[in-house]
Amino acid sequence: MSSSRFEYPQESPAAPQVITQDLESQQHPVEALENLEKKSRLKHRLRDFFSENVREDALLETELLLLAFATGIQDATTFPDYQCFASNQTGNTVLLAVGAAGVTGDIFSMRNIGVSLALFVAGSWIMGQIGHLAGCRKRWWLILSSVLQTAMIFAASGIQYRFGVKENEHSIAMGVIALLAFSSGGQVAMARALLMPEITTAMATAAYVDLFLDVNLFGRTNKSRDRRVLFLLSLFAGSFAGAFAYSRVGSAFALLISAIGKLLVTVGFVLNQRLEARQDVEMGD
Repeated sequence: MSSSRFEYPQESPAAPQVITQDLESQQHPVEALENLEKKSRLKHRLRDFFSENVREDALLETELLLLAFATGIQDATTFPDYQCFASNQTGNTVLLAVGAAGVTGDIFSMRNIGVSLALFVAGSWIMGQIGHLAGCRKRWWLILSSVLQTAMIFAASGIQYRFGVKENEHSIAMGVIALLAFSSGGQVAMARALLMPEITTAMATAAYVDLFLDVNLFGRTNKSRDRRVLFLLSLFAGSFAGAFAYSRVGSAFALLISAIGKLLVTVGFVLNQRLEARQDVEMGD
């Protein structure tokens, strides 16, 4: 008679460990809820932070002055390379009229001047109108606008490093001029919307006139006068630095310095203080 013995299945030694790990990996419902609330609060704080209007203060003035310095560098390099300006559209307008009249022969490139003027207008119009829709003083818009402008300057510098400075009316030269002019137009539109008219970051003529027409020119405290003087000095210093870098190293290097300056401003917009609600009402925002 054969006898059979019932054998219980042996438990796998790894099973308890797996179960323990699964239990440990499961989060307590209260802890999960707290983590969700933390993430939600962080998301709302970031959204509120980037939606803030920036305040008019010394930091904002410094950022605009640095943009003026960068603008001076660009104009000091584009004129000897392409016989036109990237941001000084008063000069381009005069050169366009002089060239159209045939007074100077072939000294200036009509196409270069026309491209710079057209792209500057396009940059100021497109970026300015988008700024009105987005909120001209909103932190996120200032950062985005500045990122786009800065990327264009880096691209122009990279093109010159890669291909050199091509002859007038060459497609590469047109591309560099277009990038610089569109960026300058967007920059001026951004600066003007910040309601600090003494620092336009580009146009010096109005600053000279407004400075010497100031009835309180020799007053002890005069914020508008101080801003205009600092703006003109920044533009002059940038032009001098650009000309020096151009003559010693080359235009690509000068544009790189300009792009780095604009990059610093882009990062600086993260540090600007927010505009208080009372100040918002006073400024009509």
